[in-house]
Amino acid sequence: MILMMIMINDPEKSCLSVALSLLGRRKMASYTLRKKLENKGYTPDEIQAAINRLLEWGYLDDRSFAVTLIRNKNTKQSKRKVFYDLIKAGIDKYLAQTLLEQYYPDELEIENCLATATKLLASERGKVPKKAAKQAAETEADIYQKIHARLVLKGYSVNSVYTALEQVFERENY
Repeated sequence: MILMMIMINDPEKSCLSVALSLLGRRKMASYTLRKKLENKGYTPDEIQAAINRLLEWGYLDDRSFAVTLIRNKNTKQSKRKVFYDLIKAGIDKYLAQTLLEQYYPDELEIENCLATATKLLASERGKVPKKAAKQAAETEADIYQKIHARLVLKGYSVNSVYTALEQVFERENY
């Protein structure tokens, strides 16, 4: 009953308590938190006051959120895909680029691209029946093009794709 009266009498506190509850479930960028609070019907002034308080307390930090997101995704996704995930989460483009340069080196993207290319090659190899030597040469080029296209669609840079495919096909003696 008393809590209900506090929430009715102090809308900033209720916005703050909802924001704390949201952050208690998972980390998020200030942009995402702002959108969630807007969807709950809070005014821009209430939201800004709550966000300022959370920033002051250190509960809301876009930089640490972005670093966590990069570290969680940099072994599974291309640098470009992680960049767009950061932008989608509301991280500033300049901050996203800076953090990606720091926490997702080009060598790691090449390693990830190489691992993905190896999996794709194994998958494609399983689809191709054994054929005559002439047809196998045509199939090799087709497989290369398919894997190249899929890696580019996954967001890997063209340089990373060429490097990875060169290593995969060299290693497989194509």
